[in-house]
Amino acid sequence: MYLSPAEIASGRQHSLNNFQTATVACVSASERLTQLFTRMSRQQLEMLKNQPQPLAPSGLWLSDVQSQSATLLGELLEIIGDVQQTVIITAAAQTRAIDQLLVTSVERARSCSPAEILPALDTLRQSLEQTERGVTGWAEASRQALAQLAQQFAQRRSQGRSQGRSQADTPAGAERAAAKTAAQKKEAQLLQ
Repeated sequence: MYLSPAEIASGRQHSLNNFQTATVACVSASERLTQLFTRMSRQQLEMLKNQPQPLAPSGLWLSDVQSQSATLLGELLEIIGDVQQTVIITAAAQTRAIDQLLVTSVERARSCSPAEILPALDTLRQSLEQTERGVTGWAEASRQALAQLAQQFAQRRSQGRSQGRSQADTPAGAERAAAKTAAQKKEAQLLQ
């Protein structure tokens, strides 16, 4: 009726592996976030450093800030999505490990229990199996939904970039292009 020491050790090892996977995902996300914010800070400093002496029109500056903020948000959501997928996978794996231990305990109890208790144990085992299928289905549906959202977001980002390129034909886009050209000329003069 009781679990063997090997089964307990195996369950413990599965739990530790699942927690380690979740921890690694969180640490990796922290590193990626640090790199992201460092890169964005450097880009902001470069943008301010390369700005011509007479300040560019505020609309142009705000447009650049808005574009960089959208990029930051996109990468931030990607990092969060990756962590969520890992947490979903490890939670499902942990549930499977616990369910396996419970099913083993029920099977052992079934082998040494009186006949009157067997229907209750069968019902408990079926309930555990049904819960396992439900958790597995939930985890897979969640992973698919996150992947679909990531794909939709990537499409919107690429559409936004292509629209940003076509906006060079608008007066604000022409103003932005002229300001960039002026900044590049000034930078070239400084380098000489």
